[in-house]
Amino acid sequence: MTDTKPRWYILGAGAIGCLWAAYWRLSGFQVTLITPTARSRSYIDLTGPVDDDRQHIAPIEVDSLTVAELTRSESLIKHLLVTTKAHQTYDAIDKIKSKVAKNAKVLILQNGMAGNEIPKLLPHQHLITGITTDGAYRSDELSVNHAGRGTTYVGCEESFLKLLPSAYLQIVSCQDIEIRQWRKLAINCAINGLTVIYNCRNGDLLTNPAAHKQLVAVCREIETVAAALGPSHSLHNFFIQVEETLQNTRDNYSSMHQDIANGRKTEIDYINQYLLTLANRLHIDCPINRAIISAVKKSEKQCL
Repeated sequence: MTDTKPRWYILGAGAIGCLWAAYWRLSGFQVTLITPTARSRSYIDLTGPVDDDRQHIAPIEVDSLTVAELTRSESLIKHLLVTTKAHQTYDAIDKIKSKVAKNAKVLILQNGMAGNEIPKLLPHQHLITGITTDGAYRSDELSVNHAGRGTTYVGCEESFLKLLPSAYLQIVSCQDIEIRQWRKLAINCAINGLTVIYNCRNGDLLTNPAAHKQLVAVCREIETVAAALGPSHSLHNFFIQVEETLQNTRDNYSSMHQDIANGRKTEIDYINQYLLTLANRLHIDCPINRAIISAVKKSEKQCL
């Protein structure tokens, strides 16, 4: 292993975490998944996008450590990817922070706005924020499906990209990551909750008349809030952006839909509720967002 290909630890072995682990391994990097409990096998079974020649790739060997094993080990993390759910991030990092080296590079790739809490836990590390529009879902513990190709934006220098699986994922460096993070939040507000309400894949929001009508309405609310926040938050042609995202990830189940389907708490408080809090401060009424939050929380109670 050379200096240019360090070992990456991944905290949050869900769909995106496993997707990156698989592509890192295919790129020649060493990878360790950090998991709450032991995995039954030491591999990931990857299925690529349907328009890709690599539609199915044989099982890819990966290392893994439980949180307990990591804390007992002598391992020191110098490169960490965080892909935990927003509401799990603080507690998950708190459990392993003693194993993260000072000046370690920590890439935070997740939905919502939970990343704002991480500097309190890792004040001496180099924190890097990223967002992705890649679509992925897990059909079981050992499998990950890359359901739709997107773009990952990382708030870093170009030189950092050589440490990432750029041969398999479209990853670009950007200097306006906070603005892109806001836009991703807005798109998640428009899409994720509705896929729970209509129990559907992303693309179905465009073909179901009732869902499409509600999608248009929630996009208008989000645009209104964005305009009130000022020029840096403006969402020009927002519905077109949402439409493109839905087309690109039409076969994917949103992360929020996957959470409900698997009996897990969602990130609604860090997505639509975050937007609604901003709207309340600006005295903007957002009845569609309120209805989405209410419906998702009702589904949470039924599945938990």
